[in-house]
Amino acid sequence: MAVDYSVEGTIELYPPVPLAQMWELTESGDFHVAPHSISESDLTALVKREAWVLVPDADSGTDDQGRPKAIKYLMVDDPEIYSFSISRRLVALSAWMGEDHEFDGELRYQDGDVGTQGVIEPVEDGEEPDWRETAGPL
Repeated sequence: MAVDYSVEGTIELYPPVPLAQMWELTESGDFHVAPHSISESDLTALVKREAWVLVPDADSGTDDQGRPKAIKYLMVDDPEIYSFSISRRLVALSAWMGEDHEFDGELRYQDGDVGTQGVIEPVEDGEEPDWRETAGPL
């Protein structure tokens, strides 16, 4: 299995997950939290720069320190990452968001060595994500 992948896409977390519930996850450095009420253009730039960004739920507001109260989306644009790192991040997110929340959506990947393409569906309850190849070598 090749080790270098590019991965991108947006996954909805529903219902939105309280940021306080995932605070330790965000301290790992694997995920960046976007500011509440960030503009679309600033969010696009942030995802380009940080690769794995948790996007606040606009309706949930902020806490007394100005941090978003809840996370609604995961946005990813990572041009080069190891496959085990993708799986590890999605498993950690799944575990920290808890059993009362679900994923809606998938990430698209391309294997940098072989050129295969596919989708990654995160699974709830801290389980390994489901990887499905959708196109053979380019």
